[in-house]
Amino acid sequence: MRVKYPSIIIGVVLAGSMILTGCGGESSPSGSITVLAQHHPWTTAIEPYIPEFEEETGIDVDLQSFSEEQARDKSLVTLQSRSSEFDVFMSLKSREGLLYAQSGFYEPLDEYVDDPELAPESYRFEDFQASPLEGERVEGQLVGLPIIVEGPVIFYRKDLFGEYDIAPPEDIFELVDAARQIQENTGGDVYGVAIRGLNTALPYTFGPFFHNMGIEWLAEDGSPNFDTPESAEAIDLYATLAREYGPPGVVSNSFTQSSALFAQGRAGMEIDSSNELQSVIDPESSSVIDDVGVMPIPPGPGGNHPTVLQWGISTSAFSENKDAAWEFMKWATSPEMQLNLAFDGIASPRVSTWEDSEFRETLDEPVKEEWADTLNFVQEEGNPEVAPPGEDQPRIREIVGNAIDNVILGETTAEEAAEEIQRELGNLSGSE
Repeated sequence: MRVKYPSIIIGVVLAGSMILTGCGGESSPSGSITVLAQHHPWTTAIEPYIPEFEEETGIDVDLQSFSEEQARDKSLVTLQSRSSEFDVFMSLKSREGLLYAQSGFYEPLDEYVDDPELAPESYRFEDFQASPLEGERVEGQLVGLPIIVEGPVIFYRKDLFGEYDIAPPEDIFELVDAARQIQENTGGDVYGVAIRGLNTALPYTFGPFFHNMGIEWLAEDGSPNFDTPESAEAIDLYATLAREYGPPGVVSNSFTQSSALFAQGRAGMEIDSSNELQSVIDPESSSVIDDVGVMPIPPGPGGNHPTVLQWGISTSAFSENKDAAWEFMKWATSPEMQLNLAFDGIASPRVSTWEDSEFRETLDEPVKEEWADTLNFVQEEGNPEVAPPGEDQPRIREIVGNAIDNVILGETTAEEAAEEIQRELGNLSGSE
């Protein structure tokens, strides 16, 4: 039986109504809050549960949902004006986290989660996976709570690997050999790999190549870390895969194009988000649905450090009802609710979800089991920095993506690209 949250929350809320005093006031949570969200699977999944929250707490929730860019524009303008127009908002810390934190837009949450009255034992704060939770910290301060996780993984054609006796890559350099064998054995009818080339999307899948060489985005002194042999080696490996074994026009491709190619049987591997599972095994569009395997991107000389990306929810620093906002956040990220959402396809950032026997029973196919195990590995070992840290994330990602695209196109060498990224990021940092 799926957990129904109201039976759990009643005791917590009744007790909280007697003793709860939020960090911003002494009255019990009440009134109404506005939640600003993106058109996102998490939003779709949680919306039907909100009436239950309203009934049990007496807190009215106005859920406002926009496209990602519209929501981001609205949040930025509202927060810049220090308006209390919304109380809780979805936020992608790997993109706007540093800018928002340094601007004072987030309500700090450490006091909330450290208070046993505000975050009781039943909330199980320690149950969050380390990587997605760390991704909600900016400069050491907790500014949000994770709601869904993803990371780059490898989807691969088990039928082709079996037919042509191709060993699944055990280190990152073997990806090239696997892609070559796929392409050669199929006479070029199947591309070796579908991979991102679109400049601003590329850093997401490039990150594991970079980190698995044993280096971080930034050096210890905070400067870009692309003036190293390892960075050029990572660029060369990624560009070789895309140029030699990816589809034509790969520099224009993101997850949509990669998943379409893989689902159509035109690529032997796809390196992209774990969220793409449903796209590649969709019975309506996939011709390889019975042949898909999932595995982590393999380790390099520096170990295995996958990128982990988490969406989170945060409280506005300018909210006038922070107590009620915290109640909503606590409810939305509770063990019970995140288990409920997992049954609806939302990859949970909590350990207990993945250990739940009823949820594990839904992973009733090998591909789903492999997906779950791979995503757990991503959460346990992941690096939450999708691109080099900095306030202007769109420009940072464009710099990295443009330079690597030039290598894919054969216009520059990997060493030249690394030098260009080092210079451009340094100039950008100096201007901030």
